[in-house]
Amino acid sequence: MNKNVIIGLVLIVAAAGGYYLFGNKAAEVATEAATATTEAAGAAATATTEAATTAATATTEAATAAAAATTEAATAAATAATEAAAAATTAATDAAKATTEAATAAATDATAAATTAATDATAAATTAATDATAAATTAATDATAAATDMAADAMAVLDPASFDAAKVAGLIDASPLDDATKATLKSGVEAAATNPALVEGALTAVKTALGM
Repeated sequence: MNKNVIIGLVLIVAAAGGYYLFGNKAAEVATEAATATTEAAGAAATATTEAATTAATATTEAATAAAAATTEAATAAATAATEAAAAATTAATDAAKATTEAATAAATDATAAATTAATDATAAATTAATDATAAATTAATDATAAATDMAADAMAVLDPASFDAAKVAGLIDASPLDDATKATLKSGVEAAATNPALVEGALTAVKTALGM
C-alpha cells in the first residue's frame, strides 16, 4: 500500500480512538459532575433542612424558655404581692394591738388616778368633817361650860342672901336685853338697895327677864 495511505489510515484510526476515548471520558466527567451536583444539592438540602430544624428547635426552646420565664416572673410577682399583703396585714394587726394596749393602759392609769384622787378627796373631806365636828363639839362644850359658869355666877349674884346691887346691875348690863328693859330692871335693883323688902321682887324680875 501507499505509505501515505497507511499513514492516513493510522491517523484516522488514532483520531477515532481518541474521539472514542475522549467521548467516554467526557461522559464520565459529566456523570461524575451530575453525581457531585446531585450530592451537593442533597447535602445542601439536608443542611438546609437541618438548619431549619435547628432554627425551629431553637425558636421553640426560646419560646418555651420565654414562657417559663414569664410564668416564673408572674409567680414571683404574685408571691411577692401575697407576702406584701400578709406583711401589711400583720403590720396593721400589730398597730391595732399596740393602739388597743396603749388605750387600755391609759384608761387604767386614768381610772387609778381618778380613784386615788377620789380616795384622797374623801379622806380629806372626812378629816375636815371630823375636825369641824371636833371643833364644833369643843366650841359647844366650851359654850355650854361658859353658859353653865355664867348661869352659876348669875344664880349666885341673884341669890337674895348675897344681894349686891352693883353685881346685879353688871349682870343686867352684860345681858342681851334691850336698853329699856335693862333700865327698868336696874331701877328696881337700885330701889331694892335702899329697901331690903324689895330685894326678893327685884331679883325675881331680873331672873324672869333673863329666862332663869
